[in-house]
Amino acid sequence: MKRKNSESQVTRKRKRASSETETTELSEKVNLSKKQILQCISGVFHLIQEQIKETNSLLAEEVQPLFMQVTSIKVPQMPRRQMRILLPYSIVAPDDEVALFVCDLQRGRRKDYEPTVEHYRNLLQKHECTRVNEIIPINRVKTEFDQFELKKKLLGSYDHFLVDGRIAGHMSHLLGKYFTKKRKLPTSIRMQSKDLKHEIDYALRKTSMHIHSHGDTHLMQIGNTSMDKKKILKNILAVCEELSKNYPGGWDNIRALRLKSTTSLALPFYMTLKDKNTVDSHEIAVQPKRPKAYRDVEGELSTFIRDTTVTVKPEGTVILTKHTKERPSKKVTKKEK
Repeated sequence: MKRKNSESQVTRKRKRASSETETTELSEKVNLSKKQILQCISGVFHLIQEQIKETNSLLAEEVQPLFMQVTSIKVPQMPRRQMRILLPYSIVAPDDEVALFVCDLQRGRRKDYEPTVEHYRNLLQKHECTRVNEIIPINRVKTEFDQFELKKKLLGSYDHFLVDGRIAGHMSHLLGKYFTKKRKLPTSIRMQSKDLKHEIDYALRKTSMHIHSHGDTHLMQIGNTSMDKKKILKNILAVCEELSKNYPGGWDNIRALRLKSTTSLALPFYMTLKDKNTVDSHEIAVQPKRPKAYRDVEGELSTFIRDTTVTVKPEGTVILTKHTKERPSKKVTKKEK
């Protein structure tokens, strides 16, 4: 037993040492100045206070989100994708409203969704989850928020959204592209978890960035004005570590990092003057995720045209290829007179 305990301690020490070396290597590669980031955070706070004094003093008590702006050297060649990053500290303010999308207990548009709301409310009370303010069944989304203006009203009513993992794949097209533009797509959680409170707190620590190939600038929330500056600093460092690993092209493809609020100017805390030719174009090209069945299907068409092959592409394109048979050439012989 002693040997096993000593071996486990040695492995833990090795893991800690390896993690420390990884962070040091990563920090050397990233090359960020904590002092510069703290000065940038203080500058953004000062700009917000100056704007509040110029406009209205009543807005001083409101909590404003803080965003990090990522500018790339080369535009990533990839389809639209949500990049989720786990932060050390949650970006949810104490006064923020959180909504939870859940499955229906009974399917059907004409079914009453009040028993579903009551069921999940009792489940949250059982696990002592007080962070969720509203429970919205998927039946209510289909019936009450089926138009664009109603979805827009739903988006403005809450600050953060969570969703049951069993229906997470259906929510993106039900909520629409306006949720994607505002970076408010719901974060999935496991409602069957034994520790549901930890599951919800873990999901609220995540932030998302919408990556696309239509421009070189991407935006994500990394904190709010009610947080301590050191907590915002740790969130920024965690985001930079994740960007160096999973951003298209890695850290070599990042031109500048800036900090801003919803109304203030963007203050830079990192900038480089690299040449575009130093970034490999193959590294910024990300192939879309496809299922295993995403392939061309070929077969013979015998009902409409003979000797024809049909090719159906995954996106629905149909191509007909007709095979022509070579006719034997006739020999021309001269008639004897």
